[in-house]
Amino acid sequence: MKCSKNRLHRRHTFLLGAAAATLTVAVSFGPASSLAQDAAAGGGLRGILRLEVPAGLYEDEFLELGDSWKAWGTDVSQEVAKFYEEEDLNLEAQKASLAVLRKKLGTMEKALADRRYRSIYEPLVRMHTRLNRRVTLAEAIVATLEVNPATAHNERVGAAREAVVGAVDNLDNWLTKDIRNGRPWLKYVKADQVRAISGGSVSMDVLSAVHTKLANADAIEDQAKRDFIKRTQFVQLKDSLDSYIALARTEAPVVNQAELRATLASLVDSLETCEEEQTSASAAEVRAAFLKVRKQAGDGGAAVGAALASHYFNYNFRVVASEKFLNKVIGYDHTDNGPVKDFILGANVSGNQTTTATPGIDLIPSKDSIAFYMTLRGATQTQTIGVTDQATVNTSGYHTFYVTKAVDFDGDKFATAPARISVNANNTTTGVRTEYSSIPIFGGIADSIARGEVADRKGRSEAIARDRVTTRVLPEFNSEVEAEFKKHSDALKNDIIPKLHEAKMFPTARSFTTSDTELWASTRQMSETELGGDDPTFSTTSARGVAIHLHESLINNSLALLPLGGRTLNEDELVAEISAALKQLLGRDINLKKSDGEESDPTQFVFPEKDFIRVRIDSGELTLLLQAGLKTDDETIPTQLISVPLTFAIEGSDLVLAAGDVSVAPVERPDSAVVQIARAGIVRSKIQKALPTRKIDRNFDLKRKQGGPVDFSITQVRPNAGWLSIVIE
Repeated sequence: MKCSKNRLHRRHTFLLGAAAATLTVAVSFGPASSLAQDAAAGGGLRGILRLEVPAGLYEDEFLELGDSWKAWGTDVSQEVAKFYEEEDLNLEAQKASLAVLRKKLGTMEKALADRRYRSIYEPLVRMHTRLNRRVTLAEAIVATLEVNPATAHNERVGAAREAVVGAVDNLDNWLTKDIRNGRPWLKYVKADQVRAISGGSVSMDVLSAVHTKLANADAIEDQAKRDFIKRTQFVQLKDSLDSYIALARTEAPVVNQAELRATLASLVDSLETCEEEQTSASAAEVRAAFLKVRKQAGDGGAAVGAALASHYFNYNFRVVASEKFLNKVIGYDHTDNGPVKDFILGANVSGNQTTTATPGIDLIPSKDSIAFYMTLRGATQTQTIGVTDQATVNTSGYHTFYVTKAVDFDGDKFATAPARISVNANNTTTGVRTEYSSIPIFGGIADSIARGEVADRKGRSEAIARDRVTTRVLPEFNSEVEAEFKKHSDALKNDIIPKLHEAKMFPTARSFTTSDTELWASTRQMSETELGGDDPTFSTTSARGVAIHLHESLINNSLALLPLGGRTLNEDELVAEISAALKQLLGRDINLKKSDGEESDPTQFVFPEKDFIRVRIDSGELTLLLQAGLKTDDETIPTQLISVPLTFAIEGSDLVLAAGDVSVAPVERPDSAVVQIARAGIVRSKIQKALPTRKIDRNFDLKRKQGGPVDFSITQVRPNAGWLSIVIE
């Protein structure tokens, strides 16, 4: 890892400075005076940020953008060095430097949106991501130091008040437009009185009473009412009232700048440590420091919280599925043949019909759910003979139909609306025969009269045909779709969601959105001591497939749940565990077992309780980080940090997973460097033997109940800037 010469000295210097500031306040037996606070704020970011350029933002990394960006990259790296390392840079100079860096980020964002720079897209994403999260956090810290607590508190109360009004309006709109007889529920939540909060003319008692009703939904005896009041629109109102009531009942905080600066320094140091080491301890330190910021900052940690929410607490699993992909998953041609026997307009009608139909999905724009129409598009062709006492009529029918049924998924269950159908009926008379048809002259006249009568009845016959198609297609489609999505909702409620909770893998945040052509699903898995994802910039998309994006925080948070902590495993057992981990990453069985005839190594791997397996994703590689000691017949090797870079490549029908050079370092300082060199060699050899290059079939079938299997292929696997992106088409 690249470091400036005085890195360790400077790191300890600013930590000691922060501790000294806190100790000064403690000795004074009370809060710092206004003058002391102003003095503490005067240094701006000095004493809070490390006095060193963060790893990944050195000049040589910016030069990866290529020769045409060389001068620009040098300029940016020099500005970064000035911002972090010039000790006499005062607050105003720091703010000016941040403005320059923000402008440089804007240049990168323009290039990212310009197809002319596709060849350097990935290094641009890396450098933008690394710099953006540091600049955003630094800007937030400056804003936090400069905030007026009273003004910030009033602004937060005002924003919370507006959120309540917005939630009431949203509930009103939903109950009025989408729910039959929904308006009485507005009285239940005292909508008009609550809405008066905007003018300050509603009592806290009214707001508290409404909040209590919504918060105690589980106490409602009627199951239907209980489920209804748990819908998103009611929950949003409850949450907004919760936030407003809590804020309105508190006073503006009194800020102790020295304590706040010490906590901000701890937050920054923990974040940089987490960037470098990605350990559970450093992540927990970040979360603990942020909790203290929320208590100490004049804005309740709003500015810093927004920066962290975007870059460290964001969604860490994202799926973008195209409408074309979804239709490939569910679409198939269904054909139904059968006899026709009916009595229509006084005629006995018989013959046969063939109906061909294809189910599909039509996405509907939605900001907070997955909304779509289940569709059925088809045609019914008929060949019939209608017989009356006067004539026999041969008819060919071609009736097209299109059925839609609206479906909405909020993350917990599917809601459906009644299906609708449109039918375009077309009957063509192909022959008419009467009892007089064989008589010269009179037969032609009789047939002509009969054809005229048939033509007069064409509109009525087609209306009847539309009715027959509707009666036959609509109820069956409606009931089948209802049953299918009820089954999915029941599975979520009774099986999938409980199991995710039990496995501690249920998302702590979710977002679902649809457009006319794409579906976006984003979730975050993050406990109270873990970090989440970063604001993404993706080059990996597909207009006809699905792109799956996994952030390294999701992978690490999931791997932490694997049963490896404190265990001792042999090579076969370790490979089995790694295979399971890769399956978790890629969603497929990955066979890393030895081929027949290859001997297993009896060496045992001894894993610590925590951080036994992690990943780092950057620069085209997913680096597997293992912490383990080794036990052989001859010796016991203490815990080592083992880094294994993995690369992914598409070669023909194979996805090639290759391990690069393995690096080994001791977790604790060894007694002898010579002994450590020998130990590292043994560990390196064992790991390289356990992880040879593997070729995996990138083509696979999706089994379906109807329509046969669907063929899919993994077309892209790209690790970059903290994200592993996989495209399936």
